Amino acid sequence: MMLWEKTWSWKGFLKRYLLILLFLLVIQAFQMKNDAVENTLKEAPQLDVSYQLNGNDLSLDVQVDHFDLTLENMGKENKFGEDHIHIYLDGKKVAKIFKPSYVLRDIPEGKHTVKVELAHNNHENYGIGQEIIFQVDQAESS
Repeated sequence: MMLWEKTWSWKGFLKRYLLILLFLLVIQAFQMKNDAVENTLKEAPQLDVSYQLNGNDLSLDVQVDHFDLTLENMGKENKFGEDHIHIYLDGKKVAKIFKPSYVLRDIPEGKHTVKVELAHNNHENYGIGQEIIFQVDQAESS
């Protein structure tokens, strides 16, 4: 027998392979933990919505802190503290916006609810939002 045949064995190979695999899994776990800690250390996004009802048009002004409105990464991997805003009228999504102001036009007469929510790049909501309840009267909608 040759020297390498005596020192090489499947058992030894499998042990080395499993040790390398374990090492890579530990590195991956630390990387995931570091990403989670980094996101935790960042300040949570905040949202404040002001509005003005002009007839049957609702003007929204959205103030965001610790959040960047950006179109560039929409549909890509989520990045904490960035992307866009979803606007709902009476539970139905009516817009996604990338600027801090928006006008909902021609809202019918009656009581309505508008919800403004921060959204991730993949359109999932952050869970940060604000609801506005308002009334469009017949005289205002004319």
